[in-house]
Amino acid sequence: METMIAKCGIDCAQCDAYKATIEDSDELRVKTAQQWSKMFGHQIDPITINCMGCQSQETLFSHCQVCGIRSCANEKGLTTCADCPDYGCEKVQQIWNHDGKIKENLERLRA
Repeated sequence: METMIAKCGIDCAQCDAYKATIEDSDELRVKTAQQWSKMFGHQIDPITINCMGCQSQETLFSHCQVCGIRSCANEKGLTTCADCPDYGCEKVQQIWNHDGKIKENLERLRA
């Protein structure tokens, strides 16, 4: 199984925005937009569910374009937060609360 670890530790290959883009699935875009709208408490338009992964310089999901964690890692010239001297900072801890696998991904990279 392919892995594509984002700056924050999310496995982009498992992300529904990435899957919808790769599969060019409008059905998955709609389903993902509905789930994420409910999960994050604001309306997400299915048209924004397009992403080639955090490490991509191309198409990014709308939130990933403005992600503070991604911006921080880019400013520091880091591939992921696992490489950061401030690893475990408040920025990245916030996303760990959404999914325990995110931290596990970064821990594997640090090992």
